[in-house]
Amino acid sequence: MEFVKFYAYWGKTAEDGRYHLLPYHCLDVAAVAAAWWNASFAIRHRFCQGQDETRIRAWLLFFCALHDYGKFDLRFQLKSHPAFKQLYGFSDGILPSKNESKDYWHGEAGLYWFHNDILELFGEGDTGDSLFVDENDPEQWAAFKPWIEAVTGHHGHLKNADYLRDLSFSSQVDDRYASIDFKSRVAWLYALEKLFLTPAGLSMTSEPPCLSSYQAVFLAGFCSVADWLGSRCDDTDFSFLETPQDLQSYFEGKIAADAQRVLQLSGLIGQPKSFSGVAALLPAGKPPRPLQCLTENLPANPSLTIIEAPTGNGKTEAALAHAWKIVDSGLAEAIIFALPTQATANAMFGRLEKAAKILFADSPNLLLAHGFARFNEPFAELKKRGRVEDGDEQDGWVKCSEWLAESRKRVFLGQIGVCTIDQVLISVLPVRHRFVRGFGVGRSVLIVDEVHAYDAYMYGLLEEVLRQQRASGGSAILLSATLPFHQKQHLFSAWDSDLPESRERDSYPLISCATNREVLPLSLAEDDEPDPLTVNVECVRFDGMVPDASLIERLIAAAAAGAQVAVICNLVDVAQNLYEQLKKQAKEASITVDLFHARFRFLDRQVKEQSVIHTFGLNGNRKKGRILVATQVVEQSLDVDFDWIITQLCPIDLLFQRMGRLHRHEINDATRPAAFSKRLCTVVLPTDDDYGGTAVVYGNKRVLWRTEQILAESEQIVFPVAYRTQIEKAYQQEPWPYEPEEITEANREFEDEIYIKGYKARQAVNMARDSNPFVDSDESITAVTRDGEMSLTVIPYLDSDAGRRTLDGDLLDSLDEYRLLEILALNSINVPGTGGWKGALKDVPLGEDKRYWLNMQPTREGFIAEGIQTIFRYHRDTGLRREKK
Repeated sequence: MEFVKFYAYWGKTAEDGRYHLLPYHCLDVAAVAAAWWNASFAIRHRFCQGQDETRIRAWLLFFCALHDYGKFDLRFQLKSHPAFKQLYGFSDGILPSKNESKDYWHGEAGLYWFHNDILELFGEGDTGDSLFVDENDPEQWAAFKPWIEAVTGHHGHLKNADYLRDLSFSSQVDDRYASIDFKSRVAWLYALEKLFLTPAGLSMTSEPPCLSSYQAVFLAGFCSVADWLGSRCDDTDFSFLETPQDLQSYFEGKIAADAQRVLQLSGLIGQPKSFSGVAALLPAGKPPRPLQCLTENLPANPSLTIIEAPTGNGKTEAALAHAWKIVDSGLAEAIIFALPTQATANAMFGRLEKAAKILFADSPNLLLAHGFARFNEPFAELKKRGRVEDGDEQDGWVKCSEWLAESRKRVFLGQIGVCTIDQVLISVLPVRHRFVRGFGVGRSVLIVDEVHAYDAYMYGLLEEVLRQQRASGGSAILLSATLPFHQKQHLFSAWDSDLPESRERDSYPLISCATNREVLPLSLAEDDEPDPLTVNVECVRFDGMVPDASLIERLIAAAAAGAQVAVICNLVDVAQNLYEQLKKQAKEASITVDLFHARFRFLDRQVKEQSVIHTFGLNGNRKKGRILVATQVVEQSLDVDFDWIITQLCPIDLLFQRMGRLHRHEINDATRPAAFSKRLCTVVLPTDDDYGGTAVVYGNKRVLWRTEQILAESEQIVFPVAYRTQIEKAYQQEPWPYEPEEITEANREFEDEIYIKGYKARQAVNMARDSNPFVDSDESITAVTRDGEMSLTVIPYLDSDAGRRTLDGDLLDSLDEYRLLEILALNSINVPGTGGWKGALKDVPLGEDKRYWLNMQPTREGFIAEGIQTIFRYHRDTGLRREKK
């Protein structure tokens, strides 16, 4: 077969008419992949996992250079008619129509053409010419399939080659064009075979290594990021080339220069400092705790580690130390810290700022999944360059710029990333570019904090994340005060490891580590176990589990005596109402009352967080008493210290988390009021068996009932033994002997819901593999991450003659697209997709961006918006509220 040259195709064009030949753009991307491969042992480890490095590298570069295979098609080339006329040579036949060109997507088409071309070359096509492969080997296409599916999915969605639509030319188009494109594509295959496969002793008749579906996700993310970086075409890097030159020389030159610079600019590859033990992460002179010393015995291998320990025992530093050891051994490039809420992520970000400089040399990228003030400076350059046209998709470097500009996504491309757990779960959900998140997680040590805080649906997704992490050769560390044994079994099962019954089962604190099928338990020596800590428990019963007048009087009196008091509610509405009531009564006593929950604009919530930490944290202002009304956000990872806690009934493991905020820091003991020298937790119980909205929030009515019974029998809770005995008792799967039938029946219904949630999680994971994904936006990614429901995003704004403004006066229409993304994120309020909010918002305009735009008016008391049936109010002190007219 005679081949025509493939230099008649453009890969990139500029507005001034210049173009970059397609073969050289493909080699630009392969050069980034090669430079990254050379610089990162972790990347080599992920792809090879014990296989021959030379051969894996050859196949990897071969397929990365095929990522734009679909651009070898007249319909794509016609997207830039000037470049087409200069390059294609003739156009005297019937061309595809403008619509055919417009509707042509080169990612999917690349997979289609590779499939068809391979079958043609297998000898199954019209020519019968088995050029590259053994036509009698039906397994050969199966070996190629996952590789090409991964690299051609770089624009957001991995397609399945078995279910592609027919993308051949329409019958009206001149047959010569199809023939020219086919011969050019095959010529490109020949060239890549010579460039990458032949030096490794391979050919197109060889079979690529087996690639699992999880490994394909990692490859897709790697190739996508390489494409973004390789698309940085300017006068310095990957500059446009319009005349052919030797492919080998070009490729080697790009590896040595352009690819190195772009990788350095991106900040993707950091240099870890040598591991020097957990003590390096602690303040000078502070010795490691016994739990932290245990991590020194953990192997620096790909592993799943679960650390269970009480609040204040140094789990964070223990996890970071183990992650540091893994990174220093070359088995990971980065660390990702995932937490349950934005508040906890913010708090952790502050804690990790100093740690980042201890773990990594130079100026490591410490990235937060929201907010933009601390974003690494070199990325400011991404916003300055002009657009380069890419035909049917945004140019790769522009896409990279936008992806990085959306702060909730940056976290996957730094050395240390801090995010909410949703951002990690998205890596297994049907969202565009999910595989970039999957790749970002896979290249990192994943640390998940507060694992006990997630529901059954999220556990189903987390287990899939663990399977993906294990398959990619990665590591994960899960942190919790404690986990029921059956939950740990499920988590280790996802890692393909068995957690057996053992004498260490009841040990506490406990580290459990699986490097393969076996789980290694590490427990403290008896002399190193934590001292017992006693919390006095007071149970009171009120209608609706809301404090009555007598308890409110006690609250105010305690604060007047100098106590720092927290009241923790299970629902935002309850917290808001209680705050208003307390504020009025405390005003006469000159007592300050604060409110903290999740239903604020994000920027207001940041201010609230800082105020809470400044007032109630380690170095807080304890000169006078105060009252904080809060929701669950205060129980998760926030370093706050209260003299007295009043809390609504909640599941016992979460209740223990709340108790962990009592007398948290010994340094404050000397200033506590005498009446609160001992820890006291007052638990508000219902007056009957109706748990109201609390049952809706937590779902598990049996655990609520059991928690109530345990509290009724206990005037004191003694830690750490209670973490094992009481939690296992509350969560045991067998019914209690005297359990009421209605509670047993409620549990059956709950178990049915758990099964449905698990099914939804599996369904969502399957959707990610088989269906079209959601748009990759901050709104879409909140879909199906928590209990399969979509939370709703509200943007409160003001109308003006100049256009829409934020409540702070920023004119939205005057902002560039990057700044607009950040401003919208900072002004967003997330509300539940259930519980009446969706109905209340039905009259509020829903934008194309899937945000509800709430037009408000300023008042003396904040801002107000009146719908047909609902009044919305927003105040920086109370957040967003709704009430029926």
